[in-house]
Amino acid sequence: MNYINRTFGPEEDPENAERRTLLDGQQIVIYRPKSNKVSGLTFVLTAANLPLSKYASIIDALNSSNHVVVGLYISVLNPLQLRNNLHRRMAERIPPIFHELKDELFQHVHKYDIVGHSIGGKIALLAAALYDDENLIRNILALDPVDQTPVEFTNESALKQANNNNNSKSKTTTRDNVSLKHSQADIIITCTESGVFVKKEHNGRAIQTNNPTVKLIMHRNTCHMVYTDDGGVISWKALMGNGTSEDRNKIVKEQTLQLIRDRASSSSSSNSLASGATKGISGITGKVKKGISEGMADVKELGKDAEKQATKLKGAAMFGKILG
Repeated sequence: MNYINRTFGPEEDPENAERRTLLDGQQIVIYRPKSNKVSGLTFVLTAANLPLSKYASIIDALNSSNHVVVGLYISVLNPLQLRNNLHRRMAERIPPIFHELKDELFQHVHKYDIVGHSIGGKIALLAAALYDDENLIRNILALDPVDQTPVEFTNESALKQANNNNNSKSKTTTRDNVSLKHSQADIIITCTESGVFVKKEHNGRAIQTNNPTVKLIMHRNTCHMVYTDDGGVISWKALMGNGTSEDRNKIVKEQTLQLIRDRASSSSSSNSLASGATKGISGITGKVKKGISEGMADVKELGKDAEKQATKLKGAAMFGKILG
């Protein structure tokens, strides 16, 4: 039993981690950058019953990009949870968790990213499709998502029914597939086309086929668990397949980690630019108003300095109008 716990159960948290219980008993783990500089926030959603320790390299990549990581462990051991649609309930919790943490800790972070693996990837997509009314999700990276138990995005009977309805006057009432077409998030789905329990008709490629505006990255000749870290006595990779070669697995994992760093850095930059632009424009406008009201002789010189700053903020045209 100790061996199983070491593989599947929660492990000792690193020094920069803090466990909390929020909302209706939802447990989270907060991982802070060691630099104490925060420029973004990313949720990391695990595969079914896989501890967050298996995603240490992903968490480190995000922390190194000055992102706070909020880890959600996805447990599906209770059959009642599946019957009550655990996936949607988990997705629905993400926005209020963000608001609660933002108000307390990260007031300058206005949007968030999600990295989810397997079922966690599906939950990330559900969050974008159904629960992002405020358009606060900036980026989603769904790593080999699995749309099963229940099927939400890739229900073939729903697709056939939709086609039949388009060609018929009668309309049936079966629920349509969930769609990502209205999401404003930048979404990338990866697909390995592997995994003993992952059906091709419900994998990442199938989800993207029904949502063609979403980007797809194929990671063939590797395994469903390629994105996770080794450790523990029982290997998920052994259960789900090991891919064609260890070298191929290493390449795919490093490419994925670099993609995560790049997207985190991009979102960090946009947060800084948005904050800087607001402050810059406000400060420039205030100086101009002060110059006009006091009849300052050097307002022309001030205008030159301000125009330079406005150009950096891509607001030169607007500033020109202020000066007449």
